[in-house]
Amino acid sequence: MQSELTIDPKTISDLVGKSLANPAVQLKEWHIEKLSGGLELGSAIYRLSGTAKVGDSDKNWSLIIKAIQPNQAQADPAGCHFWKRDPMAYQSGILYSLPAEVTAPRCIEVRENADGSIWLCLEEIKDEHPRPWSLERYAQAARQLGAFNGAYLAGQALPDDSWITQDWLRKYLDEAVPMVDFIRQNPTHPIVKVMLPGITLPMTLAVWEEIPRILKRLGGMPKTFCHQDAFEKNLFYRGSELVLIDWNFAGLAPVGTELAALVGASFGLAKFPVSQAKELDQACFKNYLEGLRQAGYQPDSRQVRLCYCLTLTLRYVIGATVGEMLPGLLNQATRDHWVEGMQESQDYAGESDPGIVAYYTAIYMEGLKGLGLWSLLRVAARTVFHTIRLVGKRRARVASPGEQAS
Repeated sequence: MQSELTIDPKTISDLVGKSLANPAVQLKEWHIEKLSGGLELGSAIYRLSGTAKVGDSDKNWSLIIKAIQPNQAQADPAGCHFWKRDPMAYQSGILYSLPAEVTAPRCIEVRENADGSIWLCLEEIKDEHPRPWSLERYAQAARQLGAFNGAYLAGQALPDDSWITQDWLRKYLDEAVPMVDFIRQNPTHPIVKVMLPGITLPMTLAVWEEIPRILKRLGGMPKTFCHQDAFEKNLFYRGSELVLIDWNFAGLAPVGTELAALVGASFGLAKFPVSQAKELDQACFKNYLEGLRQAGYQPDSRQVRLCYCLTLTLRYVIGATVGEMLPGLLNQATRDHWVEGMQESQDYAGESDPGIVAYYTAIYMEGLKGLGLWSLLRVAARTVFHTIRLVGKRRARVASPGEQAS
């Protein structure tokens, strides 16, 4: 695999010296490899490895460089995609005093380059467990994430650094507005039909109109410090420590938010079998609650469950699918980057798995029931309305075969 990172031997020697805590190391050989798995367009992940002479012996070494390009459109520290959040989180030192044996990789250096880019240089972490994770490993992680979140709910001071985002979900959903308009106007577009099959499209439009009420309900729930992207590919075990990478979304969020990423992204991105969705959901939720209690916080299980269901629905059905994946798949450059990162075929990019759709639909209905009868009736009526409207649009397209989808 060809490298796109230009780095001189002196810089590598400096980084290796810091990594091995010995500035007198002599670099003997080195290799650079671009890794797949990063989905952010503004960054790329590289592995540097080789041997160095330390005293009288040769020592193998390896480290990770996350090369982040500057993005003035994402320069607001309060924004949901602040481009400097990850390196600033490491520089703050907060990540090395987290509760519940939750931590981050050791930061070797945050290097600011002349072109404005930032290199986040980290120790390489190798998970001690096979992938995809087992149900038991997910349950263990859920318990630790619960204890991590619970410590702040039980009295540990919440961090207030400038890079920490608040109201992340609302800002993330704001970015979906153009694509919601797009699917309203282009319900027969091939990518829309693949991503939002059958009743999924009218249900998505119906829940979109309920978002202000849902966000108001979430806004009244207890807040804690969260990673907000704690799914399997960002989690590693080093002994009993749960090591989290990619702190791009870190901020204050309602209790239960952390669980949405752990479970919600496990099927498509982490390849956990969707046939075990119910078992994974139950195991993770039970252990997350136990983690909260372990930290000294006594949760209202119905409140936590409601937050989980609503967050998962808004984040993955609306925010991720409509707001982020749809425009990405409509853009060929972004599509190619994601296909590489997720190691999927171009033919299947964006295709909805029926099992995942069924699970998300069940969570969506559970969340609506938790909001109350009137919310359920409103969304049901809107779903019927949008279904009738979309059928009319499709019939009009069939009657005008010369018309092309936008």
